[in-house]
Amino acid sequence: MITPSQVLRALPRGMTIAVTIAFVVLGGLGTWQMMRLKWKEGLVAEMARTEALAPVAADQLLAEAKPAWRSAVLPQCAFDPRHLIYMHSELSGQPGYRVLGACPVAAGEPHILVDLGFSEGKLGSLDFFGFAPVGRLRPIDKPSAFAVVNRPADNDWYTREPAEMGKALGVPLRTDYFLVVDIDKSRFNVSGLQQGRLTAPLANRHFEYALTWYGLALALLGMFAAVVLQRIRKQAWS
Repeated sequence: MITPSQVLRALPRGMTIAVTIAFVVLGGLGTWQMMRLKWKEGLVAEMARTEALAPVAADQLLAEAKPAWRSAVLPQCAFDPRHLIYMHSELSGQPGYRVLGACPVAAGEPHILVDLGFSEGKLGSLDFFGFAPVGRLRPIDKPSAFAVVNRPADNDWYTREPAEMGKALGVPLRTDYFLVVDIDKSRFNVSGLQQGRLTAPLANRHFEYALTWYGLALALLGMFAAVVLQRIRKQAWS
C-alpha cells in the first residue's frame, strides 16, 4: 500500500509546479468555455425572441442602446442597379454574392447599408427599383485578421467596410449597423435575388470545447500520476 509519505518523497518538485500551473490553466479554459456557452445560449434565445416582434422604424431602433437583431423598416428607397455592390459570399454551399445598396434612415443622417439578398451571379440589366425595406438589423463586425482584403478599385469585395463602400455608393454610411432585407415582408421581387440569411449563423460548440480542455486537464493528471507511481516503485526497489 502506498503511503502519503512515499508520495511526497516521489513528487518531482519542478514537474509538480509545472503540472499544477498547467492544470489550473486547462481547467480555467474549460470553465471559460462553459461561461461562453451560457452567453451563446442567451444570444440565441434573444435572437429567437426578437423574431416574433413587429418591425419598428429603423431610426427609432437605432436610437436605442442595443438595436441588434431587431426587425426594422426603412423609408421608401430607390436603388440604381448600376450602383450596387457585390460582396463575395455563399449560400448553402453555392458561391455567389451578397448584393448591397444604401438607404437613408432619417434626414441629415448617414445612410445605412442594405443587404438586398443573395445572387449566384451579378444581376443583369435592370431598371431602377424602389420599396420600403423591412429586415433585421445586424451589427457590422470588424473583419478578422484572416479576411481577404477588399479591392475597391476593382469593385472586388469580401467584407463590409462602410467607409470604402460609402465612397463606392456615393453616400456616407453608418459604421455600426446594416440591414438584411426580408424579401417576403418587404414585398419586392427582383429576378436573380434570393433570400439570404437574416441573422448571422451562430456556431455553438462551447460545450465540446469545454470537454476538450477538461479532458486535457485530466489526462495531464493521469500522466503525472503515472510518473509519480513509477518513482515510488523505483524507491521501493532501491
